[in-house]
Amino acid sequence: MEGVVFLNRLGKMLSSRLFVVSILIFIQIAVIVLPMFFLSAYYIPLFLFFQLLSFFISINIVNRNNNPDFKIAWLFPVLAFPVGGALLYIMFGRTHLNKKNTQKLKAAVESSDGIIVPDNELLDMIGEKNAHIKREASYIINNSRSNIYAFTETEFLNPGTLFFDDLINELQKAEQYIFLEYFIIGDGDMWQQIFAILKEKAKAGVEVRLMYDDIGTINLLPVDFPEMMQSYGIRTVVFNPYKPSLDRFMNYRDHRKFAIIDGKVAFTGGINIADEYINRKERFGYWEDSCVKLDGDAVKKVVVLYLEMWNFATGEQQDYEKYTIKYQSKNDGFVIPFSDEPLFRGLIHENAYINVIDNAKKYVYICTPYLILDDVMENALIRAARSGVDVKIITPHIPDKKLIFEMTRANYERLIDCGVEIYEFVPGFIHTKMIISDDLTAIVGTCNFDYRSFYLHFENGVWMYKCKAVSQASDSFIRSLSVSEKITPEFCKNVSFGRKLIRSLIKVLSPLL
Repeated sequence: MEGVVFLNRLGKMLSSRLFVVSILIFIQIAVIVLPMFFLSAYYIPLFLFFQLLSFFISINIVNRNNNPDFKIAWLFPVLAFPVGGALLYIMFGRTHLNKKNTQKLKAAVESSDGIIVPDNELLDMIGEKNAHIKREASYIINNSRSNIYAFTETEFLNPGTLFFDDLINELQKAEQYIFLEYFIIGDGDMWQQIFAILKEKAKAGVEVRLMYDDIGTINLLPVDFPEMMQSYGIRTVVFNPYKPSLDRFMNYRDHRKFAIIDGKVAFTGGINIADEYINRKERFGYWEDSCVKLDGDAVKKVVVLYLEMWNFATGEQQDYEKYTIKYQSKNDGFVIPFSDEPLFRGLIHENAYINVIDNAKKYVYICTPYLILDDVMENALIRAARSGVDVKIITPHIPDKKLIFEMTRANYERLIDCGVEIYEFVPGFIHTKMIISDDLTAIVGTCNFDYRSFYLHFENGVWMYKCKAVSQASDSFIRSLSVSEKITPEFCKNVSFGRKLIRSLIKVLSPLL
């Protein structure tokens, strides 16, 4: 019986679109690399050519305006394997978008010019009381074309069931439009309840749009899913369809998560649309996740972010003024919704996190499913801890990806030795992405503390100052901490030689994975 189950799973995996497309990409790479490899082994001039090419590529890598971790990660294969490493670097070595997609994204972002006007009065008011917080806010505003908003009620929703109940309630109240954007959509109770409302609302004349990432859903939805949604009046866009192409844009994924209703209410955070996120299905123990609900003026910026991405994915011009309504709720601190895309390589999320860390006086609390840090982030955390700031980080105890889990644990030892406290969430997998400081500021959103989120993914977040959601997020962190196990220096050192070797290797190559 177990053999039959295994064969069924194997057959399903081998026939999946993810596997087939990946094999086709691998074949294309092999067709390019292998002939060069074998020819260079027997033809000395070609061998010398690749040796020279790898030398000049290495000089180019060192002189590029890149993070040193990326430089080291690419220098290793280029110098160790001149033929294969050089060819792979030429195909995939650049971390920014190609010219075509850069121009396309820039045009999409600039299509909303004039819709969001920065409120300097609010910034100045904050600056009179706290110049450091003003700089935090100004960095995000200046680099993400955002604005700071008051008259927006915030709520931190944890666990996922609270988000789901609130989302269903708000979807049922929709009168004008519903915009959804998610990395993962999986069939199950969660999706079926949402889908039933979307069909009903579309039939009643409410404009319903759905956008999702192809890689995130590739084994979860049927190939004809967009057509099926269109038949119910739900406009559907698949972001960056996974194709058998060597275009490096395939590596850039839409990791953002939005649910927007009538331009009045918006939800964002770590929660996707699949049953494990609300613990209707168990995958990696108990799934801990969170979301922020915005109700009020700040939703205007969230709507603009959604329409810009729709423009980028489809090329359709958007009527921003039609969907960005004037709506204010009760005043609840200050809010900046923002996005982070691989356009100008500004590393908005990483720098925003570092600003929060650098400004902390009492504590910094971080939740992340993956802790794969570059030197800049690692040094910021160490600097804070050595300055007397209480730095605590919670990561999962039960992994969703074993290799990524080893990368995460490979980052523990130095941080712990320098005073950072790391805890693993014992009940299962913690997927919340947030940083909180001093009961004053927090950033909650979709961005993990890892290379893919900082450098490659399209991400979004919400910076909050003196909001109700900040204290709620802090309370949630303390609850998670109470069921988490503290990682000791002995735990980090009591590792087999083989595992240490593997961790050392993947730590070097982690920027490429």
